Amino acid sequence: MKAGLYKVETIDKRTALLTSIEEQHDQFTFPVADFTHDVSVGDVVEIWREGVKWKTKYREEKTESISSHAKDFMKRMLEEE
Repeated sequence: MKAGLYKVETIDKRTALLTSIEEQHDQFTFPVADFTHDVSVGDVVEIWREGVKWKTKYREEKTESISSHAKDFMKRMLEEE
């Protein structure tokens, strides 16, 4: 896997199938537990490596799923309380 922007295509119980936004033919699986947000099909995420760990970030401006925006909003509200 390499750093970049990915779209979540499908989610299994423990893994998500990701397709690269930059290179449409690159697909990878990524552990669902390693995402920093409650990931949904259709999300666009940025993935990069820091040391030996992969880091992820939900890309709100590139995600078109309304349910993903709602889940992210609720998570942020709960974290602020």
